[in-house]
Amino acid sequence: MGARCNHLCQGTLLTAEHNASRTGGSTQFDCPTGLTKVLMPVMIGGRHVGSLLAGPFRVGPLKASRHRRVMGQLKASGVGPRGDIVSASWSSSPMITREKLRAVETLLEMFAQYLAECGQRLLLHEAGQQSPLLQKIEAQLTEPSDRALSVRELAERLHISPCYFCKLFRKQTGLTFTEYRTQVRIETAKQLLLDPTRRVSEAAYESGFDSIPYFNRAFRRLVGCSPSEFRARQQGSIRAKKLTNRA
Repeated sequence: MGARCNHLCQGTLLTAEHNASRTGGSTQFDCPTGLTKVLMPVMIGGRHVGSLLAGPFRVGPLKASRHRRVMGQLKASGVGPRGDIVSASWSSSPMITREKLRAVETLLEMFAQYLAECGQRLLLHEAGQQSPLLQKIEAQLTEPSDRALSVRELAERLHISPCYFCKLFRKQTGLTFTEYRTQVRIETAKQLLLDPTRRVSEAAYESGFDSIPYFNRAFRRLVGCSPSEFRARQQGSIRAKKLTNRA
């Protein structure tokens, strides 16, 4: 439909991506031809690193009223009357129900979580491999109670000053020790939350958090959703798989 429409499509996509990256959740939006797409941001360490996109889909038929509305929007955007291409776009796109669209959204969320978890583990693994200091720290954390050691206590065990400890850790890993320990605890909590019989508060305390509000804030910042939402998405992914298998 020309460069003008390509620019319009790109602008619509960038707006949807910006909104999704701010919330950390999926978003459904319509492209200029009126077809529906689903976008899911991939967040690693609370940072938006990419997005997953599905579509376009037809959610219902192209009725005359919708066709007129789409054509009016395209004309107002300067694209011009291209009803033939709009009709061709609709006829070549699969039609799905609202229920299946939600299933697509759930599958995107599940895949985005998988990518985020792989990325997070890779970052932590690389930090551990590249940091001799971190390897020494892990050697000191042999007991469960050691996981609560402060920076000062760890520095004393390693026979260096707390200030030098912090500078060296940041230089070798790219993270502060607090950031690193929080990410490790969140990864532990995510595994604990896969057990539906374990309460969120239990997962928080068992992974090393002393404050539930702080745990919730840290979890949302790093994972992109609350602990309860994370658990619900894991359960929803199972239902989505069953639905897509039936389809």
